[in-house]
Amino acid sequence: MENQAVSWKKVCIIAGAFCAFWIGSGVATGQEAMQFAATHGAFKGMAINILYMLLLMFMGYVLYGTGQREQFDNPYDVFEYYCGKHIGQVYLWFTVVLSYCSYVVMMAGAGATIHQYYGVSTSTGTYFVAILACLTAILGIQKLLDVIGVIGPIKIVFLSIIGFYALGTIAGNPDVLATNSVLVSQAGFKQITSIWPWSAVLWALLGLIYGITFFIVSGQVCQSVKEARMGAILGVFATCVVLSLLTIAEVVYLDLIRGQQVPTLAIAKSVAPFLTKVFAPIIVLCIYSAVASLLLLVTRKFAEDKTKKFNLLAVCLTVVGMFFGTLLPFDQLANILYPISGYIAIALIGFIIYKEFINKDAFPYKCKKASVNTSMDDIAE
Repeated sequence: MENQAVSWKKVCIIAGAFCAFWIGSGVATGQEAMQFAATHGAFKGMAINILYMLLLMFMGYVLYGTGQREQFDNPYDVFEYYCGKHIGQVYLWFTVVLSYCSYVVMMAGAGATIHQYYGVSTSTGTYFVAILACLTAILGIQKLLDVIGVIGPIKIVFLSIIGFYALGTIAGNPDVLATNSVLVSQAGFKQITSIWPWSAVLWALLGLIYGITFFIVSGQVCQSVKEARMGAILGVFATCVVLSLLTIAEVVYLDLIRGQQVPTLAIAKSVAPFLTKVFAPIIVLCIYSAVASLLLLVTRKFAEDKTKKFNLLAVCLTVVGMFFGTLLPFDQLANILYPISGYIAIALIGFIIYKEFINKDAFPYKCKKASVNTSMDDIAE
């Protein structure tokens, strides 16, 4: 029987770390909720959020448990574990490239946020976040999780404020939601797909390909599969509540966010101006924690953290990312990267379902670090 010890403090830290990682530039700026959900209107947008949450909970439940159970030497070994040696290598390198591209996209989001609020150049904001994230990544995975695990709840609170203001606006003007749900599709915002259920699926698949290695390393630091899975589910739930509130807010405050790279900041400046001095740094904090996580995960493919090789690679990747993060506007980068990643993940989820629920012996893999009771059959559900 597998040890199912659970520390609620650890569960909350893991959940907070998930929130901090997931609420990067796409969520914090409002671009992700806009392109995947809000452009479909408030009612379909809420349905998208619910379906997205259920799919993401399933992925977190499985992968956090796998990370704790298998204790991979390298988090990227998860692709060989689920897909076999050859196909696993294809996914491994695609994920490395995607994670690095996401890292660049998020730095662009940081630059856009700092420029929109503080008036400094976009490149200056990008460079500032990049350097801070690099210094954090050098601290190593455990320190990173400890730091962003505290940041996560702060993000949840401040992003929720926008949603609560929107709910207050709806209470005073009940027709605004239905009216703007029609108008939002004509407002010129970029949209991932016009088919709303498919938008939710692509959103979740993007999460899979983007977050799989983070799921694995987060699960590894837990003391039991149960603890890992509880942290994942709690983190997904909290994040998706925020996304639902943001979706409603973007529909309600449609006139405020037209033409804005950072919709959340535009809303905050209008409805809660007394909070904007705090809110802008919070958005930057959201992006910084996700950027640091992605940088660490990409660099871990090539070197163990806390080594000279790791530190040198982290600095080099930061310098390159700082350059490319200033080439394209943030919304264009997000609209290009997000749907491609979702489509690539379709086959990967098939491999995961096949090994977890159909043939547990498929693609034999022996992990050097795996300790005791590594079979799924030994897990006490």
